[in-house]
Amino acid sequence: MKKYILLSIIAMGGFSCTDNFLEEKMVATITQDYFNTEIGLEQLITGTYDAFRVSKQYYQGPVTFLCGTDNFNSRIANQALFSASEWNSGGTIADRANNLCGEYTSNSLLGYYPIINNCNRAIQTIRNNEALGKFAEDQAYADRRLSETLFNRAYALYILNTMYGDVYVPESYTTELPGNYNYIRQTSENIYKLIIGDLRFAYENLPDVNELNLANDYGRATKGAAAHFLAKLYLQRAQGAKYGSTEYGRQTDGSIDNTNEKSYLGMLYKGNAGSDLDSCIFFASRVINHGYYQLESNYAKLFSHPLNDYSNETSREIIQPCLYATSENGRYGNRILVYIGAGYTNAAWGIPDFVWEGPTKVDLTGLTNDFGYDLYVNKHADSRYQKSFHLEFKTALRGGSSTTSGSPNEDYYAYNSSSNATVVWTKEMADYFNEHIRPAYTRESWGGRQAVEGEHKMGRGDLAFVHVENTKETAIDVREALGQPFVVMARWLKDGDKYYYRAPIETTNATYSYKSNEYVGLDKTGSTASPGSLKYDDPNRASFNGSGGTRDIPVFRLAETYLLRAEAYGRKGDYSSAVQDINAVRMRAAFKSGETRAEVLARLQPGHEKLTDTEQQWPYTVESDMTTEMTIDASYWDGTSESSNAENYPATATQTEDRFVNFILNEIAREMNNEMIYYENLHHSGWQADRIMYHNQMASSLKGLWDVADNLTSGQGQLGDGKGFYQPYYTLKPFAQSVIDLLTDENGKPLDETAKKAYQNYGY
Repeated sequence: MKKYILLSIIAMGGFSCTDNFLEEKMVATITQDYFNTEIGLEQLITGTYDAFRVSKQYYQGPVTFLCGTDNFNSRIANQALFSASEWNSGGTIADRANNLCGEYTSNSLLGYYPIINNCNRAIQTIRNNEALGKFAEDQAYADRRLSETLFNRAYALYILNTMYGDVYVPESYTTELPGNYNYIRQTSENIYKLIIGDLRFAYENLPDVNELNLANDYGRATKGAAAHFLAKLYLQRAQGAKYGSTEYGRQTDGSIDNTNEKSYLGMLYKGNAGSDLDSCIFFASRVINHGYYQLESNYAKLFSHPLNDYSNETSREIIQPCLYATSENGRYGNRILVYIGAGYTNAAWGIPDFVWEGPTKVDLTGLTNDFGYDLYVNKHADSRYQKSFHLEFKTALRGGSSTTSGSPNEDYYAYNSSSNATVVWTKEMADYFNEHIRPAYTRESWGGRQAVEGEHKMGRGDLAFVHVENTKETAIDVREALGQPFVVMARWLKDGDKYYYRAPIETTNATYSYKSNEYVGLDKTGSTASPGSLKYDDPNRASFNGSGGTRDIPVFRLAETYLLRAEAYGRKGDYSSAVQDINAVRMRAAFKSGETRAEVLARLQPGHEKLTDTEQQWPYTVESDMTTEMTIDASYWDGTSESSNAENYPATATQTEDRFVNFILNEIAREMNNEMIYYENLHHSGWQADRIMYHNQMASSLKGLWDVADNLTSGQGQLGDGKGFYQPYYTLKPFAQSVIDLLTDENGKPLDETAKKAYQNYGY
């Protein structure tokens, strides 16, 4: 229970890099009086920026905010299946969310509640005029620092509400054990009233981004960040307005009836102010029309992070970042890079070990699922698909002699080198390549060479392997896949009248084939089964196969602001204005003339045949600007057009507004795949349960929504049916049973079983 005692933390974890305002000093001995001094209070406020980092330091963030979506699956089968063994008050899901709330580890208190406690300490000190130095002498300065603290506390409370619905909100701070653990849950409505009010104050008193000294203060909250956050909160309050009745468990006094099976929706009720959509539009417009904030012209720039190059972190699209540095990043630092990647090392295809200019090792958290890739309806027009995922890898060796200091990749060995360890051509492979592929294969590294039985397939500068995310209807023939001058990982292969779903590679006798009686998707996800995210690759990491990342992560960015405003316009019936905002994001995402497509997109991904002949030839340069192909109109949610049907809306989206809101969710998922931002929008929309049931095959119990494959293992595999046990109430996380058991009434008496049941979210 110590993690909930909320002891005031000495927030002294050091930060470095260019984020000077986060540099902090260690002090040998301090008392509570220290936090009344100018230096001490400054350090305490600086420590509250950990609100953004908590979810990115360990398993708990990705498990909580990625695995409960429709476009991402846990690699742990029981988690992905939403098995009751994991999704219960004593299981892993409860534990991960609980650790986000607070945990005591390595002599530190970490988590949202300790951060809120620190915020409350700073807020009370400033408001009670107990602060010394500049805080006492300069009211504008004090209001500015108070606003930062209110901003950070609002974010922590927002995330807690996103996880659990109604939650306990500490009114003050504590430095000792409380007299009881009577932690009464505040309604979502009251929580939103509090944080919206705090953010309105913050908006008035925070500096404009143009007033910041970005060399020293980059990462501090600004007026623009408060405006974006307010736009999000106002929209989400409007989204939940229809769930405020007893039908959904909201009782007349505002409390929640946790025996009501629809209470997971009632938890989304945050009040009903008729001006919320207009308020969303107003504050979103303050950001969009500001002048400083701009969409990056190239989506890839947001995530491009070469060796010793941090320039993407000051992009004008980023409204609020989560800061990291080259060292001293708390308990673990930024570890997202190991949780959402995929494997890529294998001597058999010319990448014998991890390379600095590539992903690091992968952990067991998860991967984007089929729906997550299928969201990119036109992968040859929408560059976000290529710029978000590792669709292909080139052969490479790790550069440099150090295992702790990044170096550029070195070329792999020549195809005829004695050091080459890649797979070799069989006669059938070589014959297919020489007849069907070689005449038009002009990749520079290949040099026009013939395929020769027994020679190595890959050499210096060649492709090692690629991912093809196709459908059963567009399955690639096994002979064509094996005949490529690199290894092909395809979702669907065909061999005569047989269709194989994610058949694994089998390497024998120095060559390879596909296993026709196994699969590496769904509940048997292999590390190379499908593309991993490239968004958080970090060549500046602490070791070549390490998990200590150094790069910042966007928390608020302008693309989301546009989509928030678009949804507000659409909910008001102004689809014309909504389309303009949506297209601002989609036009940026379009491939532009002069860009380069991945070879797998230009040659193998279904739809490549519509490209020009030149675009299908090395170096696969884009000739035709795809902006027009990426622009949309209101037909995309009319329910009848080809473009509307391609969006794969859940069957429960029967009205125009339903489909429009689901289009916005699709767009956020496309734009912000593998960013925890999507979970927040999905959850508060009220569509989380429906979309998981219709889009996430591992979670769903629905039948017949997916294609059927022939590569089964003991009768199991891609049978076309949902495999999971998802329940709508899983949209809220369970309070850990260890916490429930320690709660008391106001007199310190432990809760009885009836009171515990009333406290816990429905279903757990």
